[in-house]
Amino acid sequence: MLLSIPYQALEIRNIHLTPFQADKYGKAVARLSYKDPSIDFQDVSILTPPLKVIDYNPENSRLRLDLSDQPNFQVKLNTLQEYLVSTFYVHQQSFLNQKNETSDSIRQLFHFLLEGSILSLYIFPTSIVKNINNSACKVSELVPGDIIRCVIRLQGISQIRNKYGCRLRLQHSIPSSWLIPLSASISASTS
Repeated sequence: MLLSIPYQALEIRNIHLTPFQADKYGKAVARLSYKDPSIDFQDVSILTPPLKVIDYNPENSRLRLDLSDQPNFQVKLNTLQEYLVSTFYVHQQSFLNQKNETSDSIRQLFHFLLEGSILSLYIFPTSIVKNINNSACKVSELVPGDIIRCVIRLQGISQIRNKYGCRLRLQHSIPSSWLIPLSASISASTS
């Protein structure tokens, strides 16, 4: 069982970022952790609200979700992204070995999961989505309009170097997801 933080209880100020270190594959990763007086997680696992599926692309394993009905969750994810940009800006010498980058140029280095009200998560097509009646389907079987909840596990920021420079990507996984019946999601959003 993976302990996760309900999105309502997530406090961005409790998220911490370590300097880049090589992982077991040799990739440079700045690890994320979550620390408050009662818990200490080595990564940040967030339980989402019910989210509407826009589409799933098995070619790049991208699941796009609509957050327009969940403004509080959207604000928290946007705040997290801005926190990461500001942390890299303030500590750019430590993280990027640079001194004179602007906040906007650092923001351009990031490949973020949230763009506007669309959340893009990367999950294998064969990953299992549990259903309320103990059945399951593969994520590739989701259709636009389906409602799901999931745990998003944020591990850290990976540094991807290529001939054009450096890109920063939020490393994440989806250890659990559930298909929510439409009637249950409607009653949850109105209460």
